[in-house]
Amino acid sequence: MSISNTMNYITSPHFSHLFDGISDLMLFVKDTQSTLMNSNQLFAEHFGFKNVELVKGKNDFDLFTHELAVQYRKDDNEVFDTAKSKLNIIELFPNHMGEVGWFICNKVPIIDAEGQVQGLCGALQKLEDSSVNLRPFNDISKALIYLKDNYTKKICNDDMAKVAGLSVRQFEKRFKQMFNTSAHQYILNLRILKSCDMLIAGNYSISETAHKLGFYDQSAFSSHFKKQIGITPMNYIKQHSIKRTFNT
Repeated sequence: MSISNTMNYITSPHFSHLFDGISDLMLFVKDTQSTLMNSNQLFAEHFGFKNVELVKGKNDFDLFTHELAVQYRKDDNEVFDTAKSKLNIIELFPNHMGEVGWFICNKVPIIDAEGQVQGLCGALQKLEDSSVNLRPFNDISKALIYLKDNYTKKICNDDMAKVAGLSVRQFEKRFKQMFNTSAHQYILNLRILKSCDMLIAGNYSISETAHKLGFYDQSAFSSHFKKQIGITPMNYIKQHSIKRTFNT
């Protein structure tokens, strides 16, 4: 089957119907611009749409808060750039009511006969329903709730280990198993992703944003922001100001 025929099939209703009988799996297909080309019915309903056709043409920024959309787009771009699957991504994923849960996500590139990436297929499943070893997640689940509610404050591994009922060493080991990063780095990532929405909204200056998100000073915030997003906070604001001008 040629890549054009393959894409036609993947974006057709016949493809998504293959997965409608699987009660706990959400399927989606994106092009290289991260635009949704197809999904199964469960994915559509998760976002409050009556059918799959209403999902097509949407992107992450249409469905999620900006900070989450940035993270999801970052994962997509890694698949597009490397032409390799990104598997067992554990992340927070909301529904259309804003209720957030932990999901495991797999993203697989769609590659043509010349080796060029044409898009990706993705699958989402609630973490508790997946085949992933749940022990590390169960052990630190209370700490994750605490982290989500307090990441703008000064918290340390001792605090989260105490909430989880683990020793600091046990907590750090479990966290690393689940997220392949340290709790400290995860908190920094959450703060930077949240700052994206705050900077675009324009209600606070860069220094005020840094302070509200728990950074020591604007310099530290700007350094972490550039490392994660790729540009300075000021340039990020300018880019999105230009986009808003063109969209009005």
